[in-house]
Amino acid sequence: MRKLLQINPVLRTNTSTGRIMQEIGELAMQNGWESHIAYSYGRDGILPCKSHTIPVGDRWSVAWHGIATRLADRHGLASAGATRRFIRRIEAIRPDIIHIHNIHGYFLNYRILFDYLSGIDTPRGVDGA
Repeated sequence: MRKLLQINPVLRTNTSTGRIMQEIGELAMQNGWESHIAYSYGRDGILPCKSHTIPVGDRWSVAWHGIATRLADRHGLASAGATRRFIRRIEAIRPDIIHIHNIHGYFLNYRILFDYLSGIDTPRGVDGA
């Protein structure tokens, strides 16, 4: 079975990207795919979703990332531990496609994530590119 992994800070369906991500996941599952959605646990907690969910980080890591952003201009560069744990989940899932909706939102370290993604043989989609 083919596997889709989507990444976005929110899962809530009252946000455009959360709703779009869930709808893409449902459509993928209707067509025989396994769908996984990674999102910021610190922003959304545990929410219902038909796809397999991967909550990344927690409220404390999101808060620390926000502090590091404000005090040390480290937006997108904190949350190293949460990102490394997320990468271990990616390795376990072994997705066929990774779709990045957006990664701002104080939950992932973009350098660690992109260094990892650049070294694997998985198609990646980025909205707006």
